[in-house]
Amino acid sequence: MTQIILKNQINQSMMDTLLLLFKTWNIEAEISAATTTTKKVKKDTSLTLSVGLWEGRDINDKQLRDKAWGTNKRLEK
Repeated sequence: MTQIILKNQINQSMMDTLLLLFKTWNIEAEISAATTTTKKVKKDTSLTLSVGLWEGRDINDKQLRDKAWGTNKRLEK
């Protein structure tokens, strides 16, 4: 199946013409009303994948990056 999405509203005359064109090419076509879906945006929290690992410790993601990659040392020079 191939799907064509028309992004602008078209009148019935245009729609009939399109359907007739598809029919002359032996292409089965149908019209369905567009449905919009909304996606829930998850809140981005630091260290979400390793929350249990760092539980009860006084450290944040910036401190971990500084320690792992030495970014803090490079900036001090």
